[in-house]
Amino acid sequence: MADTTKGLSHRFVRDWLRPQWAWFALGAMFAAVTAAAAYGYGEITMRSIDWLGTLDSRIFTVTPIVIISLALLRGTALYWQTQANNRGVQRAMVEIQHALFGKLIKGDYARLQAAASGEYVSQFANDMNLIREAALRVATNLAKSTLTIIASVAFMFSKDWALTLLLLVVYPLAFWPVVRLGDRIRGISRRAQEQAGELTSFLGESFQGARTVKAFGLEEYQHDRARKGFEERARLYLKVLRSKAMVDPLLEMFGGLALAGLFAFAAWRSLSGQATVAELVGFITIIGVASPEVRALGTLNSVVNEGLAAADRVYAALDSQPTVIDRPDARPLGKAKGKVEFNDVRFSYPGGGPTLNGLTFAVQPGETIALVGPSGAGKTTVFNMLLRLYDGSSGNLRLDGHDVRDVTAMSLRRNLALVSQDAFLFDATIRENIALGRPGATDDQVKAAAEAAACDFIDALPGGWSAPAGEGGRNLSGGQRQRIALARALISEAPVLLLDEATSALDSESEARVQLALAGLAGKRTIIVIAHRLATVRRASRIFVMDAGRVVESGAHDELMVKGGVYARLAAHQLT
Repeated sequence: MADTTKGLSHRFVRDWLRPQWAWFALGAMFAAVTAAAAYGYGEITMRSIDWLGTLDSRIFTVTPIVIISLALLRGTALYWQTQANNRGVQRAMVEIQHALFGKLIKGDYARLQAAASGEYVSQFANDMNLIREAALRVATNLAKSTLTIIASVAFMFSKDWALTLLLLVVYPLAFWPVVRLGDRIRGISRRAQEQAGELTSFLGESFQGARTVKAFGLEEYQHDRARKGFEERARLYLKVLRSKAMVDPLLEMFGGLALAGLFAFAAWRSLSGQATVAELVGFITIIGVASPEVRALGTLNSVVNEGLAAADRVYAALDSQPTVIDRPDARPLGKAKGKVEFNDVRFSYPGGGPTLNGLTFAVQPGETIALVGPSGAGKTTVFNMLLRLYDGSSGNLRLDGHDVRDVTAMSLRRNLALVSQDAFLFDATIRENIALGRPGATDDQVKAAAEAAACDFIDALPGGWSAPAGEGGRNLSGGQRQRIALARALISEAPVLLLDEATSALDSESEARVQLALAGLAGKRTIIVIAHRLATVRRASRIFVMDAGRVVESGAHDELMVKGGVYARLAAHQLT
């Protein structure tokens, strides 16, 4: 455990704190000033006792001035030390968050799907707070406390080496149980952080699924689940607090033993004439200055272990290696014509059976085709594979004759435009959401795309084109979100449109207008449609019927109806 902790600490300092060394060096400089002031407290106290014994007038002039000056100097240095360290830590935190978000958002889609979103939100909230607190405490207390203790020990050695050795033997004994407690805190804290992610996911699920909760009368069910989550959170948090609460009492007890020993030993030395009262008072003063710093170092161990538990989780994400990556020799794909080919493609989701089982079909440039089939046939997976969110286990998938694994993912996706059933929108204005399909698009281009997607509701919105869509598009209805998402796809220059139930939430009139717009793209863009509405499917020039991960029938609507196969049964089921 110690080796792991040391390695993780070293790595964290190397990766995130060392680049901000200038700020921490500035903080250390101010920490040295505070340590020097602490040394000064011991000197002026000892001299003042001597002046008091001889009724020297300097006790009324020099002593107050020096003490006030030292207090002002130490207070000012503490303020600027804190400011410098805060700046360094905050900059480091920005870099950590930036790196973590980049790793997650640019990493495997499968990883994002494998964990609940609350787990990642918890890392940016709870974990980052613990890391920030630990880094700030280390930056602020480690230099200040260590230098102040060194200055105090130097002062004591210069006055009475024997008495100093007594303190140096007794005080370190308190740190062994404190270190043991720190290891315990780290383990508990990691579980507490994992549970915080689970609780965050549950809360997000509850609020996002409020409609289902209300519709099925699940309020009490969710309420009970929430109570269990809150109680577990409190239980784990209390375990951390119990361990942390033992640190101060241990330091207090050992500090009391050290102080008792100090007085007994100092009294014996004074009686034997080996120490003066001034030296004894100077010792007591410097111990009073150093004791809070010793305690700060003791409690620092528990805070650092909480931070390391959080950093361990962050590094687990940062160290993960994506499986869907550009090959070293991958080249950019220019503007494609739109020919799509699946050749014996096989794929299984992690932990599941085959989803695509030798899928083979081809779409010519400018052709409109439809994919139909029962649920679980692999239709949406076709889009996931074409977007290269996953790689197949065998076979190959080509765009304009290029294997999608031989070109860069970014250039591949620039040739594709997806509209999915959930029609996700960003928390931006309506205009901005549409323009994301073509960065730098003019207002005329945005409005033309919106008109083609039957977005005639925009002007009636409060704020019109500047109306906020809300998180995920929550300010709009399902049909409005689908039309905005479709406009975003239409404005893009992508030669291949992927429409996954893109009109499922539209009324018949709006769908007819959208279909008219799509018909106008015939021959200009390749359009692949997944739909369950017969009216949408029959407009395709060819229909590929999928079942169990492969194409079992293909042809135009009329041809397939005559065959009386899978498609005819699906169509008959829809018509009834």
